[in-house]
Amino acid sequence: GSWARQVTDGWLSLWDLAKPVIAQVHGYAMAGGSELVAACDLVYLADDATISHPVLRVAGTPDFAVHPWLVGLRNAMEMVLTGDAVDAAEAVRVGYANRAFPADELDDRVLDIAERIAGVPHELLQLNKRWVYRAMDAMGARTAIRAAPDLGGLARHVPAIRENLDGLSGRVRDAAAQSRPKTD
Repeated sequence: GSWARQVTDGWLSLWDLAKPVIAQVHGYAMAGGSELVAACDLVYLADDATISHPVLRVAGTPDFAVHPWLVGLRNAMEMVLTGDAVDAAEAVRVGYANRAFPADELDDRVLDIAERIAGVPHELLQLNKRWVYRAMDAMGARTAIRAAPDLGGLARHVPAIRENLDGLSGRVRDAAAQSRPKTD
């Protein structure tokens, strides 16, 4: 629906900013928080961070459906079909995040990276960021991402999903409990 399109437009606006956007995650990045993380240019996690989108287990598609480009087809399928959470190590392994650091070092390590980036001329940062997202556009990312809210809108008409939405708060809580990071 229209809400999901507005959310998607907001996340895509981060791609269009001239300056790099860095996510630094402590704890949980769930649902919209995981989408915000996915929309950032660089993602750094505390080693105890968890990425999760439990709504995928009960109510439909993500608003910002960038998963295939971030983590590849097979990992995207597993993430969106199971709704399982991923821990920091797995998020780095599959490409959802750049690196994970010990929680007590995250602030300093990310600041070091940000300072390195700040040492590059801003015009060059803008051009390099722009060419990466143009490559994503050439692969159809923006078009596919913009289609996801329409699919989410269609999902609202599926009887099982409508039933889930009627009791969403409790079901989301239950789904979040079931979307623990894999331990194998």
